[in-house]
Amino acid sequence: MTLAEAGEVFGYWERHPPTYQLVAVIARMLGWQPRPAERPGGGTSPADALANPPPGVAIGRRGDIGMPAPVLDIEEFRERNRARMVEIARRNAASGA
Repeated sequence: MTLAEAGEVFGYWERHPPTYQLVAVIARMLGWQPRPAERPGGGTSPADALANPPPGVAIGRRGDIGMPAPVLDIEEFRERNRARMVEIARRNAASGA
């Protein structure tokens, strides 16, 4: 997603807030208050968060999780880009573009 696309989404949300946010605003207007653990930055300790992660959140323990270290070779990337530019130029020349 580009920054412009993200801006469009945020603008849409500003004009049309998600339903769960509207429900929360109405509930607070009626006197409902979230429990302290539900508030952002509320009473949940890091140990509690690790023991009970929210659904869909993957939490890895300390140490190696088996993934290889990233290798970022800028010269290899530049060489690939040069090869792609040559390929695109040849394709465009062949098609008459």
